[in-house]
Amino acid sequence: MTDSSLPSIWTKGPPDAAFLAKSEDFPHELALSEDQFLGGKISLYQPRKGHHRSGTDAVLLAACVPAKKGQLVVDLGSGVGAAGLCVAARVEGISLLAAEIDKQVAAIALANVCRPDSRAFLSAASVLCCDVALRGEARMKAGLYENMADHVIANPPYYRPEKFQSSPNQSRALAHMLTDKGMEPWFRTAVSILRKGGTFSVVQRADELPELLRLMEGRFGNITVQPFSARDGEPAHRVVVQGKKQSKAPFRLLPPLALLEAESDKPSARIDAIHRHGEAIDLG
Repeated sequence: MTDSSLPSIWTKGPPDAAFLAKSEDFPHELALSEDQFLGGKISLYQPRKGHHRSGTDAVLLAACVPAKKGQLVVDLGSGVGAAGLCVAARVEGISLLAAEIDKQVAAIALANVCRPDSRAFLSAASVLCCDVALRGEARMKAGLYENMADHVIANPPYYRPEKFQSSPNQSRALAHMLTDKGMEPWFRTAVSILRKGGTFSVVQRADELPELLRLMEGRFGNITVQPFSARDGEPAHRVVVQGKKQSKAPFRLLPPLALLEAESDKPSARIDAIHRHGEAIDLG
């Protein structure tokens, strides 16, 4: 479960050892569930309570990533690694770098990327325990190098401290609440570590779309918004926004995808194909 012998992805030397997730930090004292994603193609450990639990948002984000075999995907704020591993299960042969600030959660992510079902899809993988808001030399020491990634994905916290009350559970608050700097550090890091032509894909609440577009401006082109609603005709409650570094292609707003069938709690056929069979969402 904690075998970390996956081949290294580092081309500029390894990160500072202080930033690497360590198998000895695996929180054996926590009650964990073992959850299947993509119709059982991958299984992940995640805490039953007290921490963020990955689900639909991670799958939808992963489905939007136009990764190809041999490319490097960096998952900022990876949690237990669900989104990045869903990309790997859909596009075999990628390399995955997960960056997570919570030491215990990063150790769970390390265990998840080292599971046999995950290793079957991955070319290489590493897990960092670091803050995605690091800048300059500190970010380099952590292993987040400039121009290293073909694709960056992120599922930042959904709540702002000025609008929502923070959970008394420190780990849950860390996963769910933005700092007073908002999402700007996530975009700053993403554009720095991406190669020219690389994509940044982020999933967020739909009411954060104006802020997402503001942060994309000047950093990315070919900005595409994919809204998601609970059912046809209902307002979007989630968006995936994707931009391409150093692109001048125009903005596009795509039709919403409904998660559920009309007047039903059953997943729509399209969403079922994404969740169970790893079907891609083409934003191209």
